[in-house]
Amino acid sequence: MPWKQSSEEQQREELVRAILRDRETVRAICRRSGISRQTAYKYLRRFLQEGRPGLKIRRRGRRPKRVGQWNEYARLILHRRRRQPSWGAAKLHWWLRRQRPRCRLPSIRTVERWLQSAGLAVAPKRRPPQWRPRASRVHRSNQVWTFDWKGWFRTGEGTIIEPLTVRDLGSRFLLWTLPVNSRSDQAVRRVCRRLFRSYGIPKIIRTDRGGPFCKAGPYGLSSLSLWWYRLGIEVQFVSRRDGIDNNAHEQMHRVLKQQTASPPARTWQAQLLRLRRWQRHYNQERPHAALGQRTPRQCYRPQPGPMPALLKPTYPCSWEVRTVRRNGDIWLHGRRYYISRVFTGLLVGCRRLADGYQVYYHRLALTTLTRSSS
Repeated sequence: MPWKQSSEEQQREELVRAILRDRETVRAICRRSGISRQTAYKYLRRFLQEGRPGLKIRRRGRRPKRVGQWNEYARLILHRRRRQPSWGAAKLHWWLRRQRPRCRLPSIRTVERWLQSAGLAVAPKRRPPQWRPRASRVHRSNQVWTFDWKGWFRTGEGTIIEPLTVRDLGSRFLLWTLPVNSRSDQAVRRVCRRLFRSYGIPKIIRTDRGGPFCKAGPYGLSSLSLWWYRLGIEVQFVSRRDGIDNNAHEQMHRVLKQQTASPPARTWQAQLLRLRRWQRHYNQERPHAALGQRTPRQCYRPQPGPMPALLKPTYPCSWEVRTVRRNGDIWLHGRRYYISRVFTGLLVGCRRLADGYQVYYHRLALTTLTRSSS
């Protein structure tokens, strides 16, 4: 049975002496006394350090409440939350610490209770943990860039606008949030050239399987993603099997829609100005918990430089080299074989097999050619 308050000190001493006699396990002693092993070891440590006085009941003194100062902090927090509806308790606590750097502040849990009492937040639902594979975490700038389309919407006057968003995954820094003319290869390529000159070349570009990033060819490469590959950039497509996702990018899209397009601006120019202001706010003022409540501007390190030269593949002398024609075919020993129009004008290497050829572009094995595949 659990201890009674009247004889608690005596029972603590009996517990410690039973542990020191070492005639039975600590687990059995704690089960008989109705306490946890952590509590038993705490009293044992006190007894060894202080003797019998360490087993006395200790009353915790209450700190005086700072009602007036706490009310001032609550007013500041609620005012800031109404200006930034997407900010949670952690971000608001970070903002308050910047406003009062030398003052004793309430905890994040206290800020969360203030929001809930004001009807500005609800208690989160506890969900059972679900395991799924995840890609390796990114901690450096220009290691992984994520690309995606926000999705089109209409301004107040009826003009269609569709922003392209580009973000550095390691620092959460937004590189581009503006609309482009169309979902074409050339339009996105112009944006990429501008970003590469201003910020540098990333090691990996991650996108979903939509256009113009992905097509139904070898490795899902389109002319745009093949151009990235020829610049020395690894291309990753969203894959649940490999644990590669764009969830962080989609969460950013949700915040963008709430703060810039709900409702949208009246004109195209006004919506463009709103997107630019929001991008500046996101990069310079909005803290992120994954960054230790720092802003993306504080964490991102650009590496500008000239555009690198395109890859020029070389193949062993024993391989046969062919140029992919405009219709995606190559001619090999009097037969025509289809490769892909994505590789039009590029050199592919054909490695001899026992019953045909294995076709490569640089290190990518594209297809296997046999007489039946002509």
